[in-house]
Amino acid sequence: MSNASVGGIVVGTANWSDHTGFYPRGTKPGERLAYYASRLGVVEVNASFYRRIDPGVYAQWAEQTPDGFVFLVKAHRAVANAPRDGQLAAQYVSNQFRAVDPLREAGKFGGFLVQLGANVRPKPETNEHLVLLRDGMGDDPIAVELRHPEWLGERRGETLERLRSLGLAAVIADEPRAAAVGLPEPVEELTAPALAYYRFMGRDNAGEVSARERRALRAEHAYTDAEIAELADLVTARHGPKTASFVVFYNKKGPNRVEAAMRMAGELERRGYSTG
Repeated sequence: MSNASVGGIVVGTANWSDHTGFYPRGTKPGERLAYYASRLGVVEVNASFYRRIDPGVYAQWAEQTPDGFVFLVKAHRAVANAPRDGQLAAQYVSNQFRAVDPLREAGKFGGFLVQLGANVRPKPETNEHLVLLRDGMGDDPIAVELRHPEWLGERRGETLERLRSLGLAAVIADEPRAAAVGLPEPVEELTAPALAYYRFMGRDNAGEVSARERRALRAEHAYTDAEIAELADLVTARHGPKTASFVVFYNKKGPNRVEAAMRMAGELERRGYSTG
């Protein structure tokens, strides 16, 4: 983990390549990361969930960013959704661990995000895979996003205790209407005291709509000043001098993400927190 992230609150977005209107006219695709990193301190790499990223690419990204910048890497779906073959699962985890060596060597690796999808239920095999992830990733920080409601329903206490015992950070989401719309109740506890991982994906006021429609509505959401202040309260209440706090915005239509992140950084700085 980058030393610059420990004790600070670092704000950024998921991805950096598609922030409409953020980059100056004429900025080439290969120049966007450097420009982004001059404005914000962390980025969540999502492409790594869908395809293997060569270590050489991570090395190039490290070279394009300043000291103290942090990359959070979303683990590949083959790592998050464990194959039935235990040996294959272990190999996938090992490959994922080694791939980000260039970021570690540069002091720019903040940790892995492991997203357990809505089809991944709490069961013995999944719990065993969480142990494999912890063992296979060494001392790397790992945040786990739980999408199936059973994890945080009746099994909430059991789930949080398991994450604590493994040193895995439960992702803290922005879900103020979770119960009303059938989403998992949000986690507000730090299950790994050294890591606080926030993913703010937008809000909606819709009733019974499909998951796809809800994602579209959230992508369009532009956080108000009052909502930014509310989320800043959530973050600062859990932050401490030994905690690396990462705030990632994922309301992904046009400039929504990056504008929210810039405003959140400004709000935290007004409160006296360092954000990069």
